[in-house]
Amino acid sequence: MSSTPERDNTEQQLSRVCEELGIPESTAQAARERFDRVRSVTVLEDKPAAVIGAAALSLTCREDGLPITVATIADAWSTTLPDRRIEPDEITSLFGVLTANLDFQGTPPQPRALIERFGTDLGLPDGIIVVANRILVDVFTEDPEMIAEGTSPDGIAGSILYLAAKLNGYDDITESDISDTLGTGQFTVQNRSKKLHDTLGKERLANADRYHLNPETGAPKPVDSGTESAEAGEPGPRARADGSADSESGPTGEAGGEADEPADSGEQSDPDQAQTEQVADSNSDGEEVALDLDGEYRDIREVVGSLFPDALPTTEHVAEELDVPTTTARSALERADADDEIEGKEAGSTVVWLPGDRTDLTPDLTEDAVQNEVDELAEALGLDASLRVFARGLVSDAVDTLSVENADEMAGAAVLAACRIQDIEVEPGEIAAAGEFEVRVLYTWLDKLAETVDVDVPRPSPATLAEDLAESLELDEGVRTEGLRAIEQYDPEESDSGYTARELAAGGIFFAATVGGVSVDLDELSAESGVDVQYVTDAMHSILTSLCLGLVGGDLDYDETPWTADLLESDLSGDFGDDEVETAIALAKTHVAGREGQPVDEATIDVLRGS
Repeated sequence: MSSTPERDNTEQQLSRVCEELGIPESTAQAARERFDRVRSVTVLEDKPAAVIGAAALSLTCREDGLPITVATIADAWSTTLPDRRIEPDEITSLFGVLTANLDFQGTPPQPRALIERFGTDLGLPDGIIVVANRILVDVFTEDPEMIAEGTSPDGIAGSILYLAAKLNGYDDITESDISDTLGTGQFTVQNRSKKLHDTLGKERLANADRYHLNPETGAPKPVDSGTESAEAGEPGPRARADGSADSESGPTGEAGGEADEPADSGEQSDPDQAQTEQVADSNSDGEEVALDLDGEYRDIREVVGSLFPDALPTTEHVAEELDVPTTTARSALERADADDEIEGKEAGSTVVWLPGDRTDLTPDLTEDAVQNEVDELAEALGLDASLRVFARGLVSDAVDTLSVENADEMAGAAVLAACRIQDIEVEPGEIAAAGEFEVRVLYTWLDKLAETVDVDVPRPSPATLAEDLAESLELDEGVRTEGLRAIEQYDPEESDSGYTARELAAGGIFFAATVGGVSVDLDELSAESGVDVQYVTDAMHSILTSLCLGLVGGDLDYDETPWTADLLESDLSGDFGDDEVETAIALAKTHVAGREGQPVDEATIDVLRGS
């Protein structure tokens, strides 16, 4: 594609453009990583590195919901080049190649288009949509990270619309309405709206005309572009963050119809958007028309079938295919599901609509579902775009190999792996709580993921974790040593092979403390290890059973099992309430009583255990 010096120079140019336009470092870093990942793509070999870098930055800005147009990036990037200018259509011509070779689910929409689409879905007037776009630009100017840190542009767009509606007395629009329309959580809407409100300030939002409609006409109050815009910190013409431009600015030439939109006029410059509105207008006479499955929207089964299996048939995709509001598509899909024409299946928090004769998700669809869950988790945990991109990459590398029943669990493991690889401190319990699954499921999936991807995922061994536990609980050297020895000698039966490293560490320490007569608070051990009490005791029972049977079968020497003196020659076996454990202890006691030099074969052990 280009020489190493040219690539290095492109990354420097990218940094300069980001600094000039106020693009957050998280977005810049994600764009750098994507630029680096497409360097070897054959079809890009003859393309200038600067154009590829600008395209990667444009797509990443859109994905992060930043109100920065292709034209703005083209202008800014051109100032870094000594002998040429980048045109917007050069950038947009690469969108298809980049989205096909990176972790995008198609070309991300402009933030402005998202606000317009969701505003229409919610039945909000054009004036509120104009105000919402003004809020987006102003918040970006005040605090770019505020926009970029939200890993879902949909969530930002919905929260901005909610704030714009509330400022203008549209109290019938609730957080629930927003979350239902966008498919995001109410907490996300509530949290984002508060942050947006705090960023601009109560007084500014209450008093600035730019955020309010004329109560008589319902139109947005006009603002003085020379005064009000300057106070709000809006970029000037041709470099306006929201895509506005003076009348001399032509279209960007982007495939798909992007152009520099007129400033807050409410005009539609995007033909696709205009078409959507015409469809909405033509169907505004009544709900029956909007839900007519046999009418102009085509049979809903055909729509779902046409998407599957090449694309994920989510409500949003079906709505886009039909060119109707999301709420309309959802109603039609639910009706078809109730009639058994299609089937709705949950992949984490994503609902996928499958043809009636298909009930499984293909690898491609599974990947989309897991990627959606990665985005949801990153949003809930406040993780930046760079980490999200890395986690999505891990999913892409592993999803074809692994069998995925729960997209949210694999997504949680990918997020945890990305955090560990990038040395970001996030507690596994936080990820599990955000994804509403057990912590042990997260560790199980982490092991699967680590064994599949071609990158080293840091995973502490049971022995390392046991040492840390002994130190944090201030246990004596005898407990630490015996716990480590028990973990090393542990040879699980096939039915007991599913314990995580943390469970084995906690079980080993609990075993050593119990046979050594050292008091350990089980709840404290559970809290310190992050392992549920039941799994601590189960792992300890598994370890003890394994050691006893290893002693009886001759796999362990009596001299290598000092715990026998503490356990087998005492009444401690009553402390273990599991029947299988008590049977194993009884066998070991009998063996030690005079047969320690005569190992018992496996078949005899099975008979004695009643297996």
